[in-house]
Amino acid sequence: MLPEQLTSLVALESIIEQVLDQSSARGVQGWAQICRAHPSDIADLIEHIARQHQLALFINLPLELGSRTFNRLSRMLQADILLRLNNDQAAHVLKNMHADILVDLFEELEDEQVEHFLKLLQKKQRSRIISLLSFDPKSAGGIMNSDVLTLQSDLTVKNCINILQRLSPQQEVRYRVYVTDKDNILVGHITLDKLVLNKPETPITTLMSENELVINAYEDQEEAVKKMTHYGVLSSPVVDGYNHFLGIITGDDVVTVMEEEASEDVYRMSGVGHIERSYFETSTSMMFFERSKWLIGLLLLQSVSSVIMRQYEKTLEENVILTLFLTMLIGTGGNAGNQSATLVIRGLSTGEIGRKRRLSLIMRESLLSLFIASLLSIVSFCRVWIMHGDLAAAFAIGVSLFSIVCVSMLLGTLIPLTLHHFKIDPAHSAAPFLATLMDVIGILIYCSVCSYLLG
Repeated sequence: MLPEQLTSLVALESIIEQVLDQSSARGVQGWAQICRAHPSDIADLIEHIARQHQLALFINLPLELGSRTFNRLSRMLQADILLRLNNDQAAHVLKNMHADILVDLFEELEDEQVEHFLKLLQKKQRSRIISLLSFDPKSAGGIMNSDVLTLQSDLTVKNCINILQRLSPQQEVRYRVYVTDKDNILVGHITLDKLVLNKPETPITTLMSENELVINAYEDQEEAVKKMTHYGVLSSPVVDGYNHFLGIITGDDVVTVMEEEASEDVYRMSGVGHIERSYFETSTSMMFFERSKWLIGLLLLQSVSSVIMRQYEKTLEENVILTLFLTMLIGTGGNAGNQSATLVIRGLSTGEIGRKRRLSLIMRESLLSLFIASLLSIVSFCRVWIMHGDLAAAFAIGVSLFSIVCVSMLLGTLIPLTLHHFKIDPAHSAAPFLATLMDVIGILIYCSVCSYLLG
């Protein structure tokens, strides 16, 4: 859609009542614009208008356009609209949705509501949905698309083409078609170009290729996506423990999972907690709980700093200059640790840092910590000496900063690796946790070194 067309569609928000009633020339023109618009733009319009107008706009859309638009709405809005449709309208919407998308939608509903809508589905679709609901939503089976056309291995090219031509209006035909035997055991795949370019009587067993990657339905979705990225495949078959074909994971699924995992990592690295939905789809109570529990924990951890400073109160009172540089040293240590943690977390999430490279990583970060800590300690020494002329204090602050940076970078490396080893998301170790931890450790190092060197 052209930018000016999109702008005019957004402008319809202010006259949505005229558009729905078509009570004016502008309203009639606006409705015509909506019917010509892309489903994603219509969905965006529905998301932004008042709730009482959302249902009216949706049910007045042409059936096919309405189904395509519904698939692009947020899960919460899909559930809200679905609950306000009559049975015939709901059945039509559900019939035109992929099974994996339906499963995601049903997760927003109560059990009684899911049971009601399952009764509106055709028997075959209902069985497929019930089967998908048995999988963990975060597993490969939970994200796979089961509405997939397969071919049997005993067919010829001519038979396959006839099947594809007959079923293509009802079922999406992909470039790569998976091949199973009569017992639904996955045996390989064949591409459309091979079907088109070979003789009609050719058996497809002579043309099909072996699957580069086969994913178990119970495998974690993140691991499945990593494997697909590693092998560079745009789709991968999903099977059960007996190699029965269940569905496929597509490139669209990979993008969706990567977006979800990236969002989770950002939330955890920011200390927000476990937020599965977008900001406005998350309830205020959930947001309050997830954010507060982290802040309370970090507050209690930070309070240890006051206990440490009280133990070294005499040293700090006799050397007032030390308190002037306390925040500088602590902040620098936290920043250095977060740099290391960010690099390690990214390496673990992308698979760049495997088990064989962890020792090399630790050695390299240790060497870097010595170089960086030496440079920063020299800079801090020169600053304190030049600005305050206190050689002893400058030396104590330089040694303290050297120790703090070395420890911070080492912890920033080791903590994510340790969490990953125990199957805990390493993103938990990033700021603000690491920064708070380094505040406590940094103050302890600073006070200890200064107390020893300055008496």
